[in-house]
Amino acid sequence: MEDISEKVLFILLKKIIQISFQAQLYTNAHFFSERLCAYFPYSQEAKFYLAKSYYYREQYYATKEILINTNYEPSKYLLAQAYLKLQDFHSASTILETLEYPTDQINTITSESVVIPNKAIVLCLKGISYRKDNQIQKAIKCFKDSLELFPFLWTSYEYLCKLGAEVEAPSDIFNFAKVEDSSIMKQIVEIITRQAIKETIPITMKQALTVSSVLEEKAHNKNTNKIKKKTVVKTKKHVRESTNDSSKGNENETQDISKHCRDTVLNCIKQVLELLIILGSGYLELTQYRLKRSLKHFQKLTSEQFNTGNVLSWVALANFEMANYKEAENFFQKARKLEPYLLDNMEKYSIILWHLKKEVELSYLAHLLTIIDRKAPQTLCSVGNCFSLKQDHDSALKCFKRAIQVDPTFHYAYTLAGHEYLANEDLEKAENFFRQAIRLDARHYNAWYGLGYLFYRQEKYQLAEFHYRKAQKINQGNPLLICYIGMVFQKMNKNQEALTMYNLAQEVAKDNPLIRFRKAHCLTIMKRYKEALEQLLYLKDIIQECNVFFLMGKIYAKLGDTQNALLAYTQAQDYLKPKSSNMVKEAIDQVYEPQTADDIFASVSNDFKIFLDP
Repeated sequence: MEDISEKVLFILLKKIIQISFQAQLYTNAHFFSERLCAYFPYSQEAKFYLAKSYYYREQYYATKEILINTNYEPSKYLLAQAYLKLQDFHSASTILETLEYPTDQINTITSESVVIPNKAIVLCLKGISYRKDNQIQKAIKCFKDSLELFPFLWTSYEYLCKLGAEVEAPSDIFNFAKVEDSSIMKQIVEIITRQAIKETIPITMKQALTVSSVLEEKAHNKNTNKIKKKTVVKTKKHVRESTNDSSKGNENETQDISKHCRDTVLNCIKQVLELLIILGSGYLELTQYRLKRSLKHFQKLTSEQFNTGNVLSWVALANFEMANYKEAENFFQKARKLEPYLLDNMEKYSIILWHLKKEVELSYLAHLLTIIDRKAPQTLCSVGNCFSLKQDHDSALKCFKRAIQVDPTFHYAYTLAGHEYLANEDLEKAENFFRQAIRLDARHYNAWYGLGYLFYRQEKYQLAEFHYRKAQKINQGNPLLICYIGMVFQKMNKNQEALTMYNLAQEVAKDNPLIRFRKAHCLTIMKRYKEALEQLLYLKDIIQECNVFFLMGKIYAKLGDTQNALLAYTQAQDYLKPKSSNMVKEAIDQVYEPQTADDIFASVSNDFKIFLDP
């Protein structure tokens, strides 16, 4: 018997997507549409469902880009609708002119017998409403219950992960045993099996079944019992016997096909659930900030499932949260090359470019996002980050505030606005925006860090430590947060505790410039000059920064190495801002004078805050 697994897998995913659309769970529909396209990259129907999910999420540019060269009739109509939303009326008219009219009847949409898992869907929607109403525990219970009934509700699982809830292992949530336990899953199996039989049963068998049913009907016709002749009776008896034989044969073959289809359906459900276990494990670790473990799970995916917009973005985010900005940039570039219309998580991509000081790339990204959707909060945040990198903090604030107006629940915009107020020295407003971000998402560690930095600036070091630790407790994989706690200890003259934190941070990110410089700074204060110099000599090969050479010069002068001290100061001048050149000149003049540890840092100006402050 032929292998129908691919056909059945398509039917199964298609049914899940249709259920999601009917329940208006468009993020769920989008997730499974992406999986469908990964399995069947050349399917016009799969692309139609992906484009439709973008359309209902009001990302019309993405719909247009996916369907722009389609020959699939339903896709043409959806493409025309996208053009209308984008106010490209000429293109919409052109597409509609190519449409073939299949019927002139009013009811052009064929109704399909789809069983919607009502209880599971309602529980999911209740969970979303509870989450919006900040009733977190009720929301968590609803999401868990919905997954018990219908494990294909990725939206419920996604919310559970984002809320930081204590959830079962993904292998338990997406457990194949639930197929037999859930009445909804049993109905899904029956629906898919019937449809599989309908689409895979041989045509010759359908004709045989049709002929035999007609013969049986004639043979059993009671009206023919009147005025019988022997020959007629014999004929009917012969017909009945031959009909029964053929019916039994066809019935056995039908049962074999039915069993084969049902087994295939169960295998396909198992296959999808196994995929969800891998994706779910990676996503859970990502939201819990166990980032290296997250990457290991994503690496288990096939290349088809890995190279999708969602997965590549998740891998980029994992690297971003570990402060591996270059690696994160590479994965976001791959995601955008694959899906140029990508909008989700682009505000994070813009932050990465901001950290890397890539002004041209950030400006280009902001330009592209403006073309995709100029009013989207992701776009506005990216434009704001572009202004921020240019030190135009007022323009950046306008963009972030506009993003908040567009989507008041977009917590990242509040945090970014808070940092711009910090740059403008408006600490009160900065604190308000950070706290608003935390009210929207208590696990948004960036806002906790923002408050920590604010109190650090105010020299309220105990409060700074408290908020830094809150951030670090959420994201334990970020070495910079550990480093900032060390910086607070250093300000409190707890140098040994500070050094311990720097060592912990360095275990996670040995090549991070800030961590190495802060460790060298701390070692110098502790008069461990040779150890400090080792850190700086390693660091100067990673990044060409005036702070590094200036501190090296001070340490060499302390050790009495005049030649290397002068060389380091000369190198510092090459990377120094003009207004700070006098500081290095003074250091050169004092190179032959005795140095103390306090003297080494007495002349450090605010121009070196890239390493001396968070």
